Amino acid sequence: MSRKASRPEPRRARPTPAKMPPAAGAAETPRAPWTQRLPAWGVALGLVALHLLLAAWVFDPTVFTGGDNASYLSLARSLLERHAYRSLWEPGAPLHTQYPPVFPALIALGLLVGLKPWVGLKLIVLACSAVAVALSYLWLRRRGQPGVALAVGAILAASPGVLAQSHLELSDVPFWAFAMVALWAFERLGKGDRVRFAIAVAATVLAYFTRSAGLPLVVAAGAWLAWRRCWRQLAIFAAVVLPLAFLWWLRAHEAGGVNYARLFWYVNPYQPELGTIGPAGLLHRILENARRYLGTHLPVLLAERTGGALTALASLIAGLAVAGWVARLRRPGVAELFFPLYVGLIFVWPEVWSGERFLLPAVPLVLAYAGEALSWLAARVDRRAVVPVGVAATALLLLLGMPAVQADAATATQCRGAYRAGQPLGCLDPAWQEFFGLARWAKDALPPGAAVYSRKPGFFFVESGHPSLPQPMTRDPAEFFREARAQKVGYVLLDRLGDLTAYYFGPVLMARPEAFCLMRTAGDQGVALLAIRTEPPSPAAMPPRDGVAVEPCPASYFAPSFRAGPG
Repeated sequence: MSRKASRPEPRRARPTPAKMPPAAGAAETPRAPWTQRLPAWGVALGLVALHLLLAAWVFDPTVFTGGDNASYLSLARSLLERHAYRSLWEPGAPLHTQYPPVFPALIALGLLVGLKPWVGLKLIVLACSAVAVALSYLWLRRRGQPGVALAVGAILAASPGVLAQSHLELSDVPFWAFAMVALWAFERLGKGDRVRFAIAVAATVLAYFTRSAGLPLVVAAGAWLAWRRCWRQLAIFAAVVLPLAFLWWLRAHEAGGVNYARLFWYVNPYQPELGTIGPAGLLHRILENARRYLGTHLPVLLAERTGGALTALASLIAGLAVAGWVARLRRPGVAELFFPLYVGLIFVWPEVWSGERFLLPAVPLVLAYAGEALSWLAARVDRRAVVPVGVAATALLLLLGMPAVQADAATATQCRGAYRAGQPLGCLDPAWQEFFGLARWAKDALPPGAAVYSRKPGFFFVESGHPSLPQPMTRDPAEFFREARAQKVGYVLLDRLGDLTAYYFGPVLMARPEAFCLMRTAGDQGVALLAIRTEPPSPAAMPPRDGVAVEPCPASYFAPSFRAGPG
């Protein structure tokens, strides 16, 4: 009997079941909103591209004249050259305790890879700004608000005030970036999510050591972990943050650093003679700061303009933000704790410290809470109105900022042209140009190690290489000369950068002009470098003269290798 090769029978395709129409009255599965179907990281990269494109359009290579940036650069050079964190611009280069070290460390890394001041520092800040925009969107997307996330991301990417902050050589934008990374990582953090928890802790530490104003973020994160009874995560968080914070405090305490608690109570830290405030003064300060942030700083960030309509719009946004924040308190995250702590901090600071850069880290939260509140209000009227209302609100804010972006781009084009033509200071006021010119002249003209009183000691040191201190806040000649002898300062830069030098040093010069001699003047703005005579004649021997005529300095006040006389 022969056996036939057995062949397996081919499989028969299973018939595809026909889709049955939904039964009458049955609802179809709702489709996710189109904003939720967009790839999160793809949208984030798109917002980064938009932000960088607009930032390049309005990029101004001119150095920012705040002065803190020069201190950051000096601290970065201290890290690279001395492997220590010292105030190189001060006589004796003491340990530095005022600015936390993260931003100077970022600058030091930039210098190591070949970036040059000041444009190179601006590029570091611009990169941080792009990260902050992306993480602001991703944080909101993780909160389950894709539409609000897209709107807030677009506003942050294109607002003229945010773009202006993106190339200032300051620590505020890096702090904003680290804070948003922390909020994104903490959002919906599970007890077993080790990677995201590590990112959250690292970003919180970096934020705190970028700006001391990061303390509200530290407190908010610790309080949130305790509220959720995440004891193991809280213990790890405390074990990382508290020793570092204690060591930084101990360093400042041992070195006699800046006492912010004392400065806080001054009516004006730049005019200590005005005295301190009490509870009534603190209430007045809060109200004044609220007026400034709502009436000036928030409108400037969004549209770079102020006025009645914009103040009303900013107040409306703030009111919606408060409503949205209150609604979120039913299930609070780290952001809900950080928001009132940070806003409260900038509201109780002295009014002279208020500014757009301090409000910047809170702007994503303000816009997010306002957007959520607006969506809820629109949904109560008609759910179909949510998208049109959100699109209209976003378009309104973008259109309000467009004229300022165009104007900034026109100015930036002129400044970039001057920079390429070899005039990096061409867009600065003449008084600033003369300040920088005189500081550069002093590099070779002054004796080695000569210390100078100046309104911007960091800038004077960066440009001249000579140590510098801020002028004593006294109008009393005797106290001025006593401070100069104690600090071993022999020169004074008379500037026109504001009223502070004239307010304090003016009366000293008027009362004792014979105690100074003229090293050099610069231009026609009245900027001059004076030397304090080594042995000023006593008032009895040489009574004060009318006016402020100052004799030229003899050759002994110049560097031995310098032969040119005062100009």
